[in-house]
Amino acid sequence: MAYEKATPEAAAELTADAKLEQLVIWLREDLVGELQAINQYQAHINQMDHPEIRSMLEHIRDDEKEHVAELTHLLTRIDAVQKMKFATDHTAAPADRVASVEDETSGLTVGNMFGQK
Repeated sequence: MAYEKATPEAAAELTADAKLEQLVIWLREDLVGELQAINQYQAHINQMDHPEIRSMLEHIRDDEKEHVAELTHLLTRIDAVQKMKFATDHTAAPADRVASVEDETSGLTVGNMFGQK
């Protein structure tokens, strides 16, 4: 049985494992939406001449980035494979890696990477 794009009603009839799998799919779809929103806001910001509107769009874009971080953290808590993949960062030297969930106090965040929040 394919779980993609299942309705909440159809998910009610699934097993516990299938429900968790469907939840992960929905969260990933939400993550895609947040990333698309960031790109859309950035495209508008890049074309914006009005300082007040530009500032508001930058704020909204940054909120979307926070949502990406929240969804990503959530996925790492409920998807064991995703957690394992995040635990091993092959894209950066150990000293430059983002802190693990267990050590969030000393690592980079979306905000502090750019001198914000």
